[in-house]
Amino acid sequence: MSERDFRALRASYRAVLLDVGTGDGKHAAHLARRHPDLLVVGLDANRDNMRKVSARAAANPARGGLPNVLFVWAAAEQLPAELREVAALHVLMPWGSLLRGLLGADPALLCGLADACRSGAEFLVTLNLHAWRPPVPEVGDRPEPTPDSARATLAACYAAAGWRLTGAHYLDADQIAELATSWTRRLTSSRNQFDVLALAGTIN
Repeated sequence: MSERDFRALRASYRAVLLDVGTGDGKHAAHLARRHPDLLVVGLDANRDNMRKVSARAAANPARGGLPNVLFVWAAAEQLPAELREVAALHVLMPWGSLLRGLLGADPALLCGLADACRSGAEFLVTLNLHAWRPPVPEVGDRPEPTPDSARATLAACYAAAGWRLTGAHYLDADQIAELATSWTRRLTSSRNQFDVLALAGTIN
């Protein structure tokens, strides 16, 4: 897609919602269905995961296609220059370098995501707390975050990158299901209890 084509597509919608680390794209497609006035962009460094949902979304709207969702193959550390003035940013169940960045280990990643957002853009980050049980390499020696520790430590790190943390809370089962991701469905079905910490706020 050319920059001109992207501008034309974007002009058809009220605002852009960016889902970083979209995985198979089901959360992005879910948001596009619920918010037909938004252009939802699902971005992931692994293009193969997005193939099935993106092909379905590209179908004729009469057959379930979604004209307001776009899937982008790119790393969060190297966002396409065309992604600017994003109105809402979602990062659900990050893993690998994306998880490290959201825990404050890569300020450049946080700054880069902030640069893509317009002033006052809302963000939602959800952390799979089972990544600390036992700890995976990405979390290093950082203790498992809680709402209180997020406000005490992550908030300052986020603020330095232009993110203002205004809320931190655990999600209940219904809220986890509402995220509509394959990852959360898979983990929920395999555990008696699935713990997720949600971080929310505004950018710039």
